[in-house]
Amino acid sequence: MKELDMKDIAILDAFPTYNWNQDILEVGCGDGKLDFHLWSKGFRVYATDIQKYDTWQDEKNLSFYIADIFDLSSFQIKSASVVIASQVLEHLPGWKLALVHLIALASVRVIITVPHRRSFFSPEHVNFWADEALEAMPDYLPSHTSYKDIHEFVDLCAPYSVTISKIRTKPQDVGDTYDYLMVIDKRQNQME
Repeated sequence: MKELDMKDIAILDAFPTYNWNQDILEVGCGDGKLDFHLWSKGFRVYATDIQKYDTWQDEKNLSFYIADIFDLSSFQIKSASVVIASQVLEHLPGWKLALVHLIALASVRVIITVPHRRSFFSPEHVNFWADEALEAMPDYLPSHTSYKDIHEFVDLCAPYSVTISKIRTKPQDVGDTYDYLMVIDKRQNQME
């Protein structure tokens, strides 16, 4: 099993502490590093991505499904207590619809990470977030990309509670190299 990085640990720290079933859906799981860790701790894990890695092996209480976040009917599981999408939304031109679907799939909490600006840049990234939207795009970015204000998540996720933190991925990350961690709690509007 691969070792977890600081981002993975921050995701685990964002789990609810009460009133939830131990079922987790990860959207865009990649090689399943976090999923295998959660499974080894006794969680029921549903891992999804648009393709299956050759190294993936289903285990009891750990299943992989091919699914497309833009098509909820492609999901084998229709709801999980916790839904995770780590390093996914920066790849999706239709990230707002993907966000709506992530929220729909969660019964308690959604946990999302995206890189800050060009931290951990990949040519496949089409969305970039910063503490404020940039008026003019830097020349070094392709024309199909854009910077968004990270606080836009708060408006998009209403009426639910949203927190946004900055987290490091590795201890050696310095300066502007970090991720945003967003936690959307759906229980907030259910309390009376």
